[in-house]
Formats: sequence, structure tokens, C-alpha cells
Amino acid sequence: MVDLSAGQAAAAPGEVVRRRKRYKRKPWKPIDYDKFHETRLMAGLTQREVACLLRVTERTVRLWESGQSAIPYAAYKLLRIHTGYELPGAAWVGWSISGGKLWSPERRGFDAALLSYMWLTFAMARNWQESVRKAEAVRSQGPDTRRVPAPALRLVK
Repeated sequence: MVDLSAGQAAAAPGEVVRRRKRYKRKPWKPIDYDKFHETRLMAGLTQREVACLLRVTERTVRLWESGQSAIPYAAYKLLRIHTGYELPGAAWVGWSISGGKLWSPERRGFDAALLSYMWLTFAMARNWQESVRKAEAVRSQGPDTRRVPAPALRLVK
């Protein structure tokens, strides 16, 4: 008699039973409640303001700061971004948010109104790069001998 635990199906004779690989998670590191409290104070925010920013209740923020409840990493990261720390990710090295503006590594500030049409600037730059690439491809092919010269303009009296 074969004991099949829950979720296992009996394999036919000669059939190979494949086991599913389990996804290995990254080790979980809890956020220190003192760091969260310190970050909130550095931002100059009250518990009520942090609760509004993170869309949670004040009670939740109090529980986080007292260490009675685990702090979600996303909430901590958002609070750090709001306090002026650098944005996460390799593409954002040197960028930060402070005073309602996005600051570049060169300390140039961008307002939300300025950034709302940034997509248009990027689209124009992309089109310009594409046209330059096409022009270089035509130039690299050399002079085209099959081209018919454009007709000369003649002035008729």
C-alpha cells in the first residue's frame, strides 16, 4: 500500500514523477522601527501626516513606531523618498525629491508642470535620433549611380 500525501497523484508504472521547484525568496529583513521613527522626524512629519501620505490609519503608524507591528518595506521606502533621500534603482542614482520638486544630480529642480510634457521632448529626441541614423545609413552607402539627376530649371521668356 502506498501512502499518498495531499496534492500528490499516483504515477503510472514507468512514468517519471516530476516535483515542482519551489521559488526561493530573498531573505526577509524587517525594517527597524527606530529607523522608521527617525525618518519620519527627519521629514518633519507628524504621525497623522505620515498616515495620510501612506494611506493608512494613525493607529497603524503608532504600531509601526512602537515595534508592535511589522513595517512594510514599500511604506518605509516611500517615506524615505519623501524625506529627500535618493530615488531607488540604478537609473535614478543622484536624483531625489524635495520641496515638491524632482532634483537632478546637477541640482536642477523640475516642477510637476514642467514634467507633464516631458514625454513630448523625449519623443522629439527619439525621432531626431532616428532621422540622423537614417541619414548616416544613406551616406554610408555612397553615391547612388542609378539616381536620375533632378531636371534643371529653365526660365522661359
